Amino acid sequence: MTSQTRYEGDEKVANFYKIDVHVHLGISSVLSVAGSTDEIIRKMRLNGIDQSVISPIPGYEDPNGVADSRAQNDGIAAALREHPDHLVRGLGVVEPRHGAAALDEVDRVMTDLGLSGLMFHNDFNGLPLDHPSMFAIVERLARYPDAVAQVHTAQHSVLEAPFQLGRLADAFPTVTFLNAHPFMDTTHEAASLDLGERHPNIVFDTAVSHTQLYPIEHAVERLGADRVLWASSNPYYETTLDIPLVANAAISEDDKRKLFAENARRIFKIEEA
Repeated sequence: MTSQTRYEGDEKVANFYKIDVHVHLGISSVLSVAGSTDEIIRKMRLNGIDQSVISPIPGYEDPNGVADSRAQNDGIAAALREHPDHLVRGLGVVEPRHGAAALDEVDRVMTDLGLSGLMFHNDFNGLPLDHPSMFAIVERLARYPDAVAQVHTAQHSVLEAPFQLGRLADAFPTVTFLNAHPFMDTTHEAASLDLGERHPNIVFDTAVSHTQLYPIEHAVERLGADRVLWASSNPYYETTLDIPLVANAAISEDDKRKLFAENARRIFKIEEA
């Protein structure tokens, strides 16, 4: 992929192949944000992002219950088919408040649609991460080898606090949990690093990280470079700050390559371009 990027003049940035593991497709009625495939790819090109892993946007409307989740998942699968050079892997969605009715959709996501796992943002779906419905959904997901569960956390939240993710990780050690935007502030960072040290099946993305006091360096030092994945949270920006945050971090060039692309390739089974 050839990109026109605002960072082309900075060799620290331009020389790294970048796979974004935190990209949302769709319309969020809650945040009044829209991320069409055209908009996602435009921002990829603008920021020099080579490939992306996509999932439905949190806050999509679902008055029809599971049928609306199915439509979101169909949209992810269609985007992967239509833009295979840019959008290389996808995560589906099911809503825990739909209860047992959601479980068949887990199977369809992983078999018929061939996606890599599921995305959860419990501040939007209304039930806590450690609710019994979540355990039932992840139990179904755990039937599939190499399944990934992208789980958003927020330190201030009563629905998606880091410790609740720890309970899921304990219960399902074969699932890789991708903790989305775990370093939003210094308290969130401290909770996330503690979580990571106790749960080896959780990996962490860099989306929406706080930009001072060395969050990337701390994560690499305490968790290892193999467990941190670069991400941007496309489409919620025009120019992402998460690229220079990693490119300018005081870590080795080999570690930067792991964060920007190699870890994503390993976890999502992405062939090198």
